[in-house]
Amino acid sequence: MMTAAAVFLVVGVLMVGGLLGAFIPVIPSTPLIFIGALIYAVFTDFKGVTVWVLVSLGLLTVLSQLLDYVAGLYGAKKLNASGWGMAGAVVGAIMGIVAGGLVGVIVGPFLGAFAFELVFARRNTEDALRAGLGALIGTLGGILGKLLIGLVMCGVFLWSVLR
Repeated sequence: MMTAAAVFLVVGVLMVGGLLGAFIPVIPSTPLIFIGALIYAVFTDFKGVTVWVLVSLGLLTVLSQLLDYVAGLYGAKKLNASGWGMAGAVVGAIMGIVAGGLVGVIVGPFLGAFAFELVFARRNTEDALRAGLGALIGTLGGILGKLLIGLVMCGVFLWSVLR
């Protein structure tokens, strides 16, 4: 059986790791925060963190993951990217994760949308740049959104524990 101090340490590491995951794509961000809250709830027999708090945190986790998935695509679409540009943003994000960590995740969707617009959609440079910029803005918005949702989740957790 884990001691209370060990549980707090594990939960703290998971929550801080979850917040860092907003910036580092290989870290699952809000799912880690949710798992930390779940561990705490189980350890304390759901006294501070109730099932309803966990349901709320679970819904925020799902919202965060959806936001992360669609933000870059939405940004590209808002600045008139074609289907090719949106596909390029996805391919660029995946390649960015593999090749360049945080910088790759930010630059990858831009380069992917730009390249796919030029090569496959045969659009001019200005339109391709606009699509790439949209993907970049969307990706940055997704990172910010995921961070804000993670902070809200940590706040809900702390409020539940400390009240």
